[in-house]
Amino acid sequence: MAVQQKTISEINEKLKKGEAVIMTAMEFKKEVRNGYKFKVSDVDVVTTGTRAIMSGTSAMLVVPVAQKDSFKRAEKMWLNGVPCWPGSNPVEGSGMVDTVIYGTTESIDHEGRYGGGHLLRDIVEKREIEVECLTEEGKAFHTSFTLDQLKFARIYSFRNDFQNYYAFANIKGQRSYRENPLSIFACRPLPVLKGLGMSGSGEINPLENDPNSRIFRSGMKILVNKVPGVVIGYGSRSVPKMRSLSVAADMFGMDPEFMGGFKTSYGVEVTNGIGVPFPVLNQDILDDLANCLDENIPLHIADIGDRIPIVDRTYADIWSGAKLEVEFDPDRCIYCSFQCPAEYYCPMGAISWKDKEIDETLCFGCGACTSNCLSGAFMGKGDTPKGYIGQVHAFDTDIPVIFRQSNRFRSQLMAEYLKEIMEKGEFLLNDSDFRLKLWQD
Repeated sequence: MAVQQKTISEINEKLKKGEAVIMTAMEFKKEVRNGYKFKVSDVDVVTTGTRAIMSGTSAMLVVPVAQKDSFKRAEKMWLNGVPCWPGSNPVEGSGMVDTVIYGTTESIDHEGRYGGGHLLRDIVEKREIEVECLTEEGKAFHTSFTLDQLKFARIYSFRNDFQNYYAFANIKGQRSYRENPLSIFACRPLPVLKGLGMSGSGEINPLENDPNSRIFRSGMKILVNKVPGVVIGYGSRSVPKMRSLSVAADMFGMDPEFMGGFKTSYGVEVTNGIGVPFPVLNQDILDDLANCLDENIPLHIADIGDRIPIVDRTYADIWSGAKLEVEFDPDRCIYCSFQCPAEYYCPMGAISWKDKEIDETLCFGCGACTSNCLSGAFMGKGDTPKGYIGQVHAFDTDIPVIFRQSNRFRSQLMAEYLKEIMEKGEFLLNDSDFRLKLWQD
């Protein structure tokens, strides 16, 4: 029997004619579980997606600060109080400043509650951004801008879209953790075996579906926050069993619902959404996709104090049957008199105690509210009152999942959106001869 092969050019021709067979990762894997044995001729593209904390995110902006010849060079700059790093001007005396923003940099005005990730979302939402600039001549400029006034605004990531990660719980009750409970993996100190934090979109994560590096190439076209972006290479801290990507994309047209700031007990973080099309060129690629199921992907549970894995589960333990969204039942609210714990610990600022509602455009589905509300007014969507967003059985007990740092709901939406625009012929595949290589190789 001849080996079935397809080329990028052949699939692109089918995309242009509206004849390509495109499936989301969710659709494809559902059929695999139902027992269907896919052939290369059955499907042309499988779309994958993820949305999660992506700490290694930065952006470069060219910011209008003052009239031409007002100053030579900027020395320091703050945008909405977030310290930025100005570089050499495009032209000295132009009144414009090249500046870099890091997603995990905290605002000097709102320590621990606003940072670079929040700023990037505010820019994409076309909010007015306050500028403070100190120049080498000792001048101070105060102005503002919106995205529409910028000629250049681009996200560059050092490490996004981790293939997988650990889950963390307070297993050992170590003194070091009790004395210093700050962690990016929790929104508050964890009692022993009473809560689990985790990250990873499992079977729909792009890198998880390419374990043998058959798909990813430098120059590969992807989606970043729902706009076209490009893969630069593997990211920093990328290792063979826990890879990450470095990507770039212009901020114009990004969807703010797939990005933004996020706060943990340690400080501010940044989130992004990534979508990747998988061209089904041969049986090897097809087999990788079919074998990438939640129940086949290991999830190492580690102690949050020393981060040493102790027991293994799978991503099916986290995601199978889990509620991907949360909802609020105002009738159960007991009107906490001093501070609503759910609002206080919400990492996206999506909860308004005053208005008694969740802002669905901000909600990350992390579940912090379900574990911190004193009256059980927040729960997994469609669940019964007091229902968890998920739980994992380990150490002879059921540990509730209380802090998810991956938003699988919007990961799925990303895969669905990519399928939609590919079916319309609005997103074609591109080829590249530059296969990604890890530095360890």
